[in-house]
Amino acid sequence: MINIFAEANCNRYVRDECQYCHVYEPLSQISKSDWHLMPEQAQIMVNKILQMEIFHELAKREINLTGGEPSQNPHIVEIFKIFRKLTPNVRIHTNLDINSEKSQRWQRLVEIMKFSGRVDFTLYPTVWESRQKPLLIKILGLQNELIVNMIFEKVSDLLNQFKTLITFFGEQEKKFQSVLSLLGTYQAKLESLLGENPECNERAFLKHMEGVENYTCTENFTFGMNMIPGFYVNKNGERAMNAQPFPKDINLLECTIPRGTIEIITVQQTGEITPCCDVGNLKCQPKFGNLLMDSPAEIMSQLEVSRKKMVSGTLKNQQNMNNGKAGEWVEEGIPPYCV
Repeated sequence: MINIFAEANCNRYVRDECQYCHVYEPLSQISKSDWHLMPEQAQIMVNKILQMEIFHELAKREINLTGGEPSQNPHIVEIFKIFRKLTPNVRIHTNLDINSEKSQRWQRLVEIMKFSGRVDFTLYPTVWESRQKPLLIKILGLQNELIVNMIFEKVSDLLNQFKTLITFFGEQEKKFQSVLSLLGTYQAKLESLLGENPECNERAFLKHMEGVENYTCTENFTFGMNMIPGFYVNKNGERAMNAQPFPKDINLLECTIPRGTIEIITVQQTGEITPCCDVGNLKCQPKFGNLLMDSPAEIMSQLEVSRKKMVSGTLKNQQNMNNGKAGEWVEEGIPPYCV
């Protein structure tokens, strides 16, 4: 999959979720002149992706137009159509924090759904009832697929988000019975875990949830979930080593590149290509070049150089953890929690 930053401005608001968001703080470092990805830039990206087999294969799987908040980009519908030249699987990830169906942001999302684009969102409890819930009802009438992201600061917070979704889908039509079944399974699992081990570490959490699918698919509707542990991010945009839900644990992020595979890359609206899902706040230094500025040959050459650095850096991270030096940065510029 390829993540494309279509918009840097996420219309930041003063809410608790912001500082735990996976795109929190680095976007503010991008100048306003670069906030919008432009259609002509999107076309350049598409032209170059077509010339690089590894990128083309990723693009054919799925392209995720993200940010920031992509619905803020006034050109997002045209950009969506341009990336549809690579794959029919183009989705928009939104915060769905929209106050009216008359909003231009909402109208852009509606137009994209009419062209069979999929709109996914992150559940924010603070605006669920007033903003997200009414528009989610509209979304379910316009598309038959949905992925919901849930960022959780505590396991109990995650349980509450499941209860919110169960209540919501329970109020909808019968075609969502498979969704309710999936959500109910998770609710029971989480309640059992919190009853037995309320201060569980991440390993215990993952072991307890092992084997439960995070999606369900019927001929009427496909539903998926991403559960993302929150990180504390300080005023400098630096992530803590410890994950919020499991404060005694070092939260390790598994990188597939050292294993020799590239499963996901992120392209910022400036064209900079970052490895994995790193949108900038992981501070990973090896880059894969610039999709707007560099030639396909230059990008492929840089990709191999960066891959070797990442292999070396993650190995040193593992050695540091074994030697009681967890959290120390290595010269390759790999975040200390990436393995």
